[in-house]
Order: sequence, then C-alpha cells, then structure tokens
Amino acid sequence: MKKLLYSSLFVNLFFMGCILFAFIKIGSPTYLFYLLKNRGQGIVSLKKSKTSHLKTLPVKQGQIVMLGNSITAECEWSELLENPHIINRGVIADGTTDILKRLDDIILLKPQKIFLLIGVNDLLYHPPHIIMQNYESIVARTRNESPQTVLYLESVLPIHNDLRRNGMKNEDINALNKGIQALAQKYQLTYIDVHSKLKNTEGSLKAELTLDGIHLNGEGYLLFKEVLMPYMK
Repeated sequence: MKKLLYSSLFVNLFFMGCILFAFIKIGSPTYLFYLLKNRGQGIVSLKKSKTSHLKTLPVKQGQIVMLGNSITAECEWSELLENPHIINRGVIADGTTDILKRLDDIILLKPQKIFLLIGVNDLLYHPPHIIMQNYESIVARTRNESPQTVLYLESVLPIHNDLRRNGMKNEDINALNKGIQALAQKYQLTYIDVHSKLKNTEGSLKAELTLDGIHLNGEGYLLFKEVLMPYMK
C-alpha cells in the first residue's frame, strides 16, 4: 500500500514539475494554452504554402508592399490603413535570408512603396551585426533594381519575455534597430520608429498589445496604424 502511495506521489510530483518547467521555459499559462490549442499547425508547412501561394498571384505593378514576417503576414493592412493599393507580402517565420530569396518577386512588382519589417526571427541564430549584412543586401538590391520604389525601414518591435521566453532579448532588438537606423541614414531612407510606440517603461512590448509576447493583437495594430498613416499619403 505504501509503495503504491509513494508511486502515486512521485508521478504527481513529476507532472507538477513538468508543468512548472513549461511555465518557466515558455511563459504564462495563457501562452501555454495558446500553444496547445494550435499544436496541429506546422510552421514549416504554413511557410512553404504561403510562399508558394504568393508566387502564383498576378503581377500588378505600382502597389504598396508590406514586406516581412508573421507580424506583417497577420495584419489586414489594406483595411487597417484604408488603402486598396496595399498588398501583403509577409510570410510566417521569415528572416532576412528568406526576404533575399524572394526579393526578385517583390522587385518584379515595381512597387510604389515598400514597408520593410524584418529581423526579429534572425536573432534566434545570429547577433545583430551579422543580421545587418543581409539587411543591407536587401536595401542595396532594392535600390539598384527598383530605383523608383520608395523604401521605408521599420524598427523591429519589442518583445515581452514574461509572456514567452523565446531566446531573444530586447537588448539585441535595440542594437538591431540602431543598425537599421544607421542603414537608413547611409542610404538616405526613412526609418520608421514603431518600437517606441509599443514598448512599456521597462522597454518590453506592452502586455495588453500581445497574446504571446511577440505578435500583436488588434489594439497593437491600431497603434501601429497611427505610426504608419503619415507615410501612406
């Protein structure tokens, strides 16, 4: 009887320990529930499907292109910014290398404007100074191959590590943004500081603007809209 009791106690403690570890590693119970709810979605599959889909769309030149990763992909930009000429070219999990691979498809559009938001996913694998090499390649190619396009460089958004611990740091995001800002000055481009609008006093993404500590909710995109609207005229 005692053996059964001890075994049961051990199993319960083990599972409690696993749950505690998950909360420490991943973040809040809210985000853990979010992951479980969406466990069937394969990020790689979604990324490949979206990239394939974008390549089959008709080429309409002179549009306004929103270019980036999932933060761009998840927003209905044309409706949010009240502009039917906006097209979304965001792909989930994209980094600077991915943007370089599909940049030909973007340049083919000969866009009127490109709003570029990229770099946070790269921080999982590379320090800011390495990321900036790819970033500058994106800028240089766009300027050379589509000189009539007005290119805007958007700051990388802050994250909230209390909601999701993902291996990235706001300190690295700040360093990356300094690099992007310097690159904008070098190429005489406009740097758009969205970061400051969305951060709290500690420098993290405001908790009320996100579910998982990285991606924006509706309120977050409304603040994003306030920053972008002057550049849509």
